Amino acid sequence: MQTKMTPTRHQIAELLIDDIISEMARFLMEDYGYSLEKALNEVYTSKTLELLQDEKTELYIQSPSYNYDMLIKEKGLYPTYDYTGSNGIVAEPETT
Repeated sequence: MQTKMTPTRHQIAELLIDDIISEMARFLMEDYGYSLEKALNEVYTSKTLELLQDEKTELYIQSPSYNYDMLIKEKGLYPTYDYTGSNGIVAEPETT
């Protein structure tokens, strides 16, 4: 007879953290064209990862996007936008 083992909170946190790390690296690759090595280096050398791995912060219960936003702000990376219209002319961004 097999007994079911319920994972501990720590085990769950580790799984969620690993997933968030993977997703943040994937986002960097998609958004900035980073290689896998460069993306992982950005994640693993960040204060964001340090905070994520501190289970007291409970950042692991936040979405990968939430943690990615923290990483982007920490690293000073901001989205770039293509203001080229369908006619190929570069338009100025709208100001409010």
